[in-house]
Amino acid sequence: MADTKNLILPVLLIIAVVTLAYVIFGVIPAIVFTVAFGGGLVLYIVTAWRTRFDTSKVIVPYLLTVMLFMVHTYEEYLTDFEKLASVMAGRTIPESDMLFVIAWLAPFMWVGGAVMLIKQWAFGYYFLCAFFVGMTIAELAHYVFPFVIDGTFHYESGMYTAALPLITAYYGLYVMMKEIRKARGTALAG
Repeated sequence: MADTKNLILPVLLIIAVVTLAYVIFGVIPAIVFTVAFGGGLVLYIVTAWRTRFDTSKVIVPYLLTVMLFMVHTYEEYLTDFEKLASVMAGRTIPESDMLFVIAWLAPFMWVGGAVMLIKQWAFGYYFLCAFFVGMTIAELAHYVFPFVIDGTFHYESGMYTAALPLITAYYGLYVMMKEIRKARGTALAG
């Protein structure tokens, strides 16, 4: 039962985040958020849900990824990402709504995730998985957006830096998997 209880909060977060994304940004961004947070849940279930590991090894790649994500969101701000989001949503997305999500809510969540990860709380492990899936898979949507808009490849807001968090997130995933294998090996030996 305790293991199942650790899935309730991630599922509620997924519902809340996807709903918020849909209301503010429309269908396409809501799909991207579903991939990030839903994919994070799948990764969490197959890795850290029942295997706790030493998070001190993964916190540095996690925080570096957060920093690179903030660089990326700054590019989105500078290049008026709300205009791209408006085109995809089929309605005007105010800059204030975009800033609420990318400049306040997202950093708040990811830094909060770091605190929970350091404390080795179950929800922190989920945040780790969701963030790494978001950075390694969902951020790649920036390279798909031009095709969604007009079927051609061209620059759209956020494309220059969307790949930056990939490097540290993939390294973080590597470290996480190494620590999980070590924790599972210790559990089997004990």
